[in-house]
Amino acid sequence: VDGWMVNSSDYHDSEYPGDYFKQRSFLSGFTGSAGTLVVTVEEAGLWTDGRYFVQAAHQLEGSGITLYKMGQKDVPAIAEFLAEKLPENGCLGFDGRTVGQEYYLELKKTLEEKRIRFSLLEDLGDKVWEDRPALSCEKVWILDAEKYSGMTAAEKLAKVRESMKKAGATVHLLTSLDDIAWLFNIRGGDVECNPVALSYAAVTMSDAVLFVQEKALDSE
Repeated sequence: VDGWMVNSSDYHDSEYPGDYFKQRSFLSGFTGSAGTLVVTVEEAGLWTDGRYFVQAAHQLEGSGITLYKMGQKDVPAIAEFLAEKLPENGCLGFDGRTVGQEYYLELKKTLEEKRIRFSLLEDLGDKVWEDRPALSCEKVWILDAEKYSGMTAAEKLAKVRESMKKAGATVHLLTSLDDIAWLFNIRGGDVECNPVALSYAAVTMSDAVLFVQEKALDSE
């Protein structure tokens, strides 16, 4: 790859990702909650917003990483920077599980003139992060529907299927952790101060499937 991009997200676009996903902080030294690191063969830059300009300038000092203050005059957006710095027919890499489709399509459009390819299936930072924290796997537990949520999971699924039918959908995929916790009346502890469990879900007209780490479950 000719460039590598690391953002602040997890596999679910959560507002507060767990320690396992703080690769940008590990690689750059910048510990703010929002920011994107871009590394090319010749240089590296970090983009963050106005909340963190002072902090980022201090933490990046001496690192060789240039601070790009988002929203400021003459500061290029990440896609513009990549369009200028990557070579013709070059390759941009990032962990595709951490980047939403909308932003991916924006990058693709901006970089198509230089025929940039994408490598989405590797996690290069993991190869150098020797003491990376483990992926969280806290216990998943069932919320008392009658006492707290007012509807059972079956009742919620029925409502989802009503909407699916109106939309002409045969399957509904969920990746956002709060939606999954609500739908199945489950709670967990995989994100600090957020009662969610790392998971995915798929709902069809006849089945509902929850994809979750087996070690997080008990007999209940």
